[in-house]
Amino acid sequence: MNVSNLRDIRRSWLLHGDLPASDLETQLGLTVFRSWQRCLQSGLEAFQKQLPENILSGDILRSRIEHRHDLIALAKPTMNYLHSLMAGSGGVILLSDHQGVIVHSVGDPQFVSKADRVLLKTGASWLEKHRGTNAIGTALVERTAVSVNGSEHFLENNGFLSCTAAPIFSPDGKISGVLDISTDKSAFHPHTIGLVKATVHALEKQLFSIREAEYALILKIHSGPDGLGSMGEGVIGLDENGRINGIDRTALSLIGINVIDIGVVKIQQLLDISLDAIFDYAKKDSAKVYELKTHSAKTLFFKISLGMARRALAQTKDLNISVALPEDALHRGNQLESGDLKQISKIAIQRTLEKTNGNISLAAKLLKISRNTLYRYLK
Repeated sequence: MNVSNLRDIRRSWLLHGDLPASDLETQLGLTVFRSWQRCLQSGLEAFQKQLPENILSGDILRSRIEHRHDLIALAKPTMNYLHSLMAGSGGVILLSDHQGVIVHSVGDPQFVSKADRVLLKTGASWLEKHRGTNAIGTALVERTAVSVNGSEHFLENNGFLSCTAAPIFSPDGKISGVLDISTDKSAFHPHTIGLVKATVHALEKQLFSIREAEYALILKIHSGPDGLGSMGEGVIGLDENGRINGIDRTALSLIGINVIDIGVVKIQQLLDISLDAIFDYAKKDSAKVYELKTHSAKTLFFKISLGMARRALAQTKDLNISVALPEDALHRGNQLESGDLKQISKIAIQRTLEKTNGNISLAAKLLKISRNTLYRYLK
């Protein structure tokens, strides 16, 4: 929006508390307008000089970083690549956890020192209630990509920044973290939000790949056949009963369900096809493109393949594993005691682990013992 208009709004509303104009939502943009309202309701003052640091350090910070080790390891190469594209232009790439605490950063030294003055650094919380309207905190609340430029920041001290961030969703629909690019407001570029979205989309695809071993079926989905295999395709992970246990945002949109449906809705409730038929397609040719319709008559295109869990299960049918268990053990399923392990052939265990490529959870499931029991055996 016009800089002078924004300055007038800040004076009128945030400094003097005057009732803003009725078209303020349009002038500010709905995202910033809602965020400023939340900041005022939390008791923040836009022009206050002293703010609580809300920054972690020492063992607490180390524990926080360790808890997000997998996400950091996944994001680091991408963040370094982004930095190489931006090097010299001044800026920093940040990764926060699901609670807005920065757990990793990389950036130009001259800008980093400037950013440190407003605690834009590892260990600092950038939730709205601590830092006002900002890309990380606001993206967490809005659950979508956000750009906050210059005086759109609620706190006057942050007005020199231009920040763009997007939440990173895991396949179960929960937010794993937030990726942010922050620069001086003079370096703001409207294409930055597209870059952040594309980067986060790629990271979410990698998070899905890491968990593929948990799924019996993997569906790749797009609105057109040529889109399959492209960056724009969606991915869905199903269990043996067709339940959607993993999905990315592209697929969510295409099949028309919400995050709360993950782990509840079954694919056969959405598509005009039986689960048995989907499994048959997966066994025939994972490279073939299938045209399927939803129950609302929407046409979608799929590639369907067996997940690692189902492939390993199919392979073990040829193993001739002999597992002699006590009769009452059949009723206890995965809750077998360590004594039951003595009834299982060591060769069967070793061959099952080989077939599952060392996947402990899957091997335990196939052997009908608990994962902890199998761990005790391995020790």
